[in-house]
Amino acid sequence: MSKNNNNNNGGERIQPIENNDNIHMYSLPSTQINEDKVKPTGIIDGLLNINVSEIPCFKSSMLYAVGGAMGVLAVTSLIPSLRTKRFGPADYGVWTFLGIASLSWPICDYNHKLHNKRVKLLMDAQVAEMNRKMSEKIETEKEDQKK
Repeated sequence: MSKNNNNNNGGERIQPIENNDNIHMYSLPSTQINEDKVKPTGIIDGLLNINVSEIPCFKSSMLYAVGGAMGVLAVTSLIPSLRTKRFGPADYGVWTFLGIASLSWPICDYNHKLHNKRVKLLMDAQVAEMNRKMSEKIETEKEDQKK
């Protein structure tokens, strides 16, 4: 590994990786709703102005929930023994939708955050390796100039 060159003779000072401006220069899409775009004047206006395409895992969670609810609804409609006076096929479908949506969203959100963290670490490692190679190149050029 190369050592940092702290003297200013004949070139730039090579910064340690911790002080390098290139680290964390890649930003991933925000998982937060941009509050500058949404200026709610009340609760109803705030709910109506939310863009669900900016919410991570919304689409996949809802698709799983709707698909599961439709499947349960179809099965409970076809099997008469599952129908009771208290619960009908629609009740089973609604409870299935709520259950799948409430379970799949946190799981997807956790995986989404974990993936973003890994991508940031990989990008930071690539930038650090690029800076290391550049510092080695600068050091070899300085050594060649001294000879």
